[in-house]
Formats: sequence, structure tokens, C-alpha cells
Amino acid sequence: MSYDEIGDLRFFISLVDAGSLSAGARSLGTSPAAVSRRLARIEARLGSTLVIRNTRHFGLSETGRLYYERGLGIVANIDHLEEEISFTTSAPRGTLSIGAPVELGRRQIAPFIEAFSAKHPKLTITLALASEGVYDFSDSLDVVLRLGLPDTPGAVVTRLASTIRVLCASPAYIARRSLPTHPRELTKHDCLCLRRNKTMALLNKWVIGNETETDVVTVEPRLSTTNAEIIHDWALSGQGIAYKLLCDVYQDLEEGKLVRIFPDLQGEKIDLYAVLPSRQHTRASIRAFLNDLRPYIRTAGFLDGT
Repeated sequence: MSYDEIGDLRFFISLVDAGSLSAGARSLGTSPAAVSRRLARIEARLGSTLVIRNTRHFGLSETGRLYYERGLGIVANIDHLEEEISFTTSAPRGTLSIGAPVELGRRQIAPFIEAFSAKHPKLTITLALASEGVYDFSDSLDVVLRLGLPDTPGAVVTRLASTIRVLCASPAYIARRSLPTHPRELTKHDCLCLRRNKTMALLNKWVIGNETETDVVTVEPRLSTTNAEIIHDWALSGQGIAYKLLCDVYQDLEEGKLVRIFPDLQGEKIDLYAVLPSRQHTRASIRAFLNDLRPYIRTAGFLDGT
């Protein structure tokens, strides 16, 4: 099975898990048009319609369900095989360059690297941060950690774990404005929204729900920025309600600096991936890094690790 075929399986599984083209695009960090084009290419390659879709419905065809169910097992087997092989490697040495999104990198990956470096003193490690974790390997990076499935031709993509988006605000804001009683009441509150770099597109459609009911609420922000850490800081200082990744705010929620709004509901599920250039895939330092990272992130606001 080629890289493209494995990448298509991971893409399709993420799309089905998201439940719609638009939700899939948000979780993958791309546009609905790009998702639709890639799905069409997969269907053309397979010679079969996988998804039955119109303006109101998103469902799997018979072959789509088969592709999804068999694909889950194939991807899991690949991930488990790679993990088993990694245990036979020698002690890592040399250099290792890691790329990550700014907030994830500063709050989660940098502390992990401290412990990992102490465990592997012969390894020299560099951490590079970008606002949306978007890099290419011409940046001389060995591993790129990315939230949302990347589309990087020729690379090896490994899913590490999942997190979710949650609504949260500071105790001071809640004391001043009270809690909303239904997601639709978010439109009456001060909301803090991200914008995409370069395009300045506003990310103001917040998905919140459970297994039986989901709302997509369009909010009008009082404050917006292209930087996720600024959103975090504004939430802590009582400026409004934020729609944040659980992995970014779990410590503040545990310490009471932020309060989760609608704790019985959750926002979009977002997968964390490691993207590796294929020529680097067998390096001992990379395998050791990913093997140690998986159990670490299970304690850091992620729902699972594989």
C-alpha cells in the first residue's frame, strides 16, 4: 500500500468521524472545497461513490462503510507495527528538530522536551514554533507536530492522539455576566475568536453538542486575533468566552483559573499528527521521541494516544 493510499485512508476516517464535509474541513485545518476535491479524487481512484452527500445529508454508501471499517483496522495495524519496531532501536544521538504550533509547543511540547533531553543526553534538540504549526521540510525539520490531518505529499503521517474544543471563561467573567444556559445564548455574550493568518478569515462558527444533538453557533466577537495564546490570555483576564482546545487549557481548568461552560457538551474533535519526511522515518531519535510523547500527552489534555 502506497503512502497516498494510507494518507487517503486517514483522511477518509477523519472525515467520517467529523460527520460532514464542513466539520471535516475544520478538523483537518483546510477548506470544504479542498476536502470535497480530495474525496472526489479518492472516489475516482476507487471507481466507487463512498459518501452520499447533499445540502442536508452526509452518509456512507455501502462501499464507503466498508472502506471506513476496514480502513480503521489497517491504520491501527500500521501504527502498532511501527511502535513495535521502534523498541528494537539503539540509543538516539545526533540532532533532532521539532516543529509545532505555538501554544501547543510552549505549553506541552517544550516541557516534554526538557524531560526527553535529560533522558537522552547525546541528543541535541531544536524546537521551532509557528502560529498554526504549518511547515514544510525545507525548514530542516525532522518531525512536525500538527493539529488536523496534513496534506504533505511524500511524508509519513502518524496519528498520536485526539483532543476536543471546549468553551471556557474566567470566574471573573462569569460573575459579571453569568453562565449561558443554552449554546444559542453565546450570541449574547462577549466572545473571543481566532482569525486565520494572511486571510484574516474569522473562525466564529462554534460547534458544541453531544451524541444526540449538535449546535453550530455563529458568534460575533468582541475581540479577535490571529494568535491562540492571546485568546487564552484574554480568557484568563476576564475578557470573554473562548473556544479553546482542551490540551491548551486543561491545567487552568484544573486550577480553577478557567471554568468550562457546558461541561456535558463538547466541541470539535481535533487529531494531533506527527508528520515525518519518509527518508527520516527509521531514525532512532524520531522513534524514541514519538514513543515517549504518546504516553506523555495522555496526561496533558488529550483524550487518547495510539
